[in-house]
Amino acid sequence: MESKESRALYQFFSRTVRPFFLLTGAGTALVGLYAFLPSWAMPNVAKLPYLQDYTIIVQHWGIMVGIMGICMMLAAIVPEWRVPILLYSAFEKAFMVWLVLSNARQPFVNGFWVPFALDSTVVIYTIGYFLTCGFRSPEPNGLETPPQ
Repeated sequence: MESKESRALYQFFSRTVRPFFLLTGAGTALVGLYAFLPSWAMPNVAKLPYLQDYTIIVQHWGIMVGIMGICMMLAAIVPEWRVPILLYSAFEKAFMVWLVLSNARQPFVNGFWVPFALDSTVVIYTIGYFLTCGFRSPEPNGLETPPQ
């Protein structure tokens, strides 16, 4: 027997998974700026000095995270992609959250609080999604019966 609360949560995730991951995926994809404009992104976004010696790693990181954002947006639209992309993004973003928290007293963390907030939100939402919907995609109209 399903509870009223579990049905409501299931309908919440059914209605919000697409817009939530389109928006957070777009925010994640913006990190792709580091791949193409590292000398601008480092001082203006990360609030760190641009060191030419690190250009390759900064660009590599930027393209990896940028593609993750694109994949998150695709997972919002393509239900078959949802579970693997959401699992990967949750682990990747949980690690970033841990990195920021474990270095919170260091001055180089100052440019990472906005990504920290976005990544924390994605991790919390994804955990709620999987606890409510299991490892399957809910119907977009929210009318399918929640998992028992």
